[in-house]
Amino acid sequence: MADQSSDSYSPLRSLSRGASFFMAGKGLDNGLRFLITLVLARGLGGVLFSVYSFSFILLQFVEVLTNLGTDQSILKFVPQYEDAPRKRRRMLGLAYLTSLVAGVVVAVVLYVAAPVVTQFADEAFRPYLTDVLRVLAFVLPLNTLTNCIKSVFKGLELPEYQVFIMNVLLPVTRLAAVGIALLLGYRIFGVIAATVVATVFVFVAAVWLVLTRTDLRPSFRASRSEVVEFYDFSLPLTLNQAGYVLSNRVDILMVGFLGAYIASPDAAGIYRSATVLAGLLILPLSAFSQLFPPIASRMYNDGRMGDLESLYRRVTRWSFTLALFPAVGAIVYANELLTLFGDGFTKGQAVLLLFVVAQLTNASVGPSGYVLMMTDHHYLTLVNQWVLGAFNVALNYLFIQQFGLIGAAVASATVIAAVNVLRIVEVWYTEGLFPYSRKYVKPVFAGVASALAMYGCKYFLTGPVSGALAALVQGAVGGVLGLAAFAAVLYTLGIEREDQEFFADYLPS
Repeated sequence: MADQSSDSYSPLRSLSRGASFFMAGKGLDNGLRFLITLVLARGLGGVLFSVYSFSFILLQFVEVLTNLGTDQSILKFVPQYEDAPRKRRRMLGLAYLTSLVAGVVVAVVLYVAAPVVTQFADEAFRPYLTDVLRVLAFVLPLNTLTNCIKSVFKGLELPEYQVFIMNVLLPVTRLAAVGIALLLGYRIFGVIAATVVATVFVFVAAVWLVLTRTDLRPSFRASRSEVVEFYDFSLPLTLNQAGYVLSNRVDILMVGFLGAYIASPDAAGIYRSATVLAGLLILPLSAFSQLFPPIASRMYNDGRMGDLESLYRRVTRWSFTLALFPAVGAIVYANELLTLFGDGFTKGQAVLLLFVVAQLTNASVGPSGYVLMMTDHHYLTLVNQWVLGAFNVALNYLFIQQFGLIGAAVASATVIAAVNVLRIVEVWYTEGLFPYSRKYVKPVFAGVASALAMYGCKYFLTGPVSGALAALVQGAVGGVLGLAAFAAVLYTLGIEREDQEFFADYLPS
């Protein structure tokens, strides 16, 4: 664990160390998850892959009720009470106990209610959905407790173990289990059962790691005041997380429930593939956000608002810069990327383009949501998520009926962009923190240069080669040329002095 009292301790160094681990692990994770999506899309086909996608999004909804804000509470209370170890252990005990009880209760409810849910789903899903949901109900308590353990490592600023569990072990195990199931000839039920086996294995490994690599143990003797303090923070976050799912995930569920207006039984799978690709753009933001919450909480509690604003600005600029190049690539090669999933998946090109813009907006506002949360404005984040979540449900309902699949993308992309703009305004209004400056001009020029390079490459390589092979060739060559142009423009315009000083100090000579 990092020694917080040491003179050599640097919040930016700690955050960047966590980001480095996360970028390495998440890069592998995204590659593996992308491969899992490809394997499932091609191995199951459009309809069964849509059932799989729909089921897991529904699982994310119910996991909000099993989580009850415990993972975010761990991120707040573990660093906050590092000088009060007994209280920290009791807070951790509350988190574990809450997650276990809620996970079991919600799993039983999902198992019993599965036939009712199936009746509201797309007609093509009904032969499979009840049994799929009942099998997945068994993983709910394990998923929730694994997320708690992940948050313990984040709160202790031990990102290597969190990355290993969530970004290496989980996708590797899931890919192996799913791949074996498909090779043995199993279809949707075999794939779901294999996913459950992988989840159990990862949970056991996570428990072993937290017991052997940390000395933080839960205590289940919390006082009444501690219980009130814990749930005063965690329960609003439960509603906040539910609002997040409504504003960011409800579209796939509604594509499944309103399939009659889309007239395409594989729509959920197509839609899911496009959102998976666009979701890769927030990898840099996710990386820096791994250790940002506990560091921000510590700075805020110590009254170091100037340091917090400096960290907030730099992380936001880095997140935007690192997301911009892949966003340009996804726009230029949208059709080619979707071809990798199968020829039928190119129907999601417009969906992909809309979500690329939305996720680039997400990356460009940095960890604004965490700034609000860790500066004791969690009730404000709750209002944000629920108001925008309600708008997302309403807009999806209206737009899907009017415009089909593209209507869902328009509705959700609009809400994603809106919530992020709102966060920036609220952080500035409540705490006076603002992340932008003229330094953003440089990556914008670099993005334009990379777009021109990739469009030129795509134009000249379009010819006799077609299909998936063309997608690979064009993407590889165009990506290399675009990245070279992006880096060259950034270097020509000049690396910021603060970045030069940081990397000179941080990177080994």
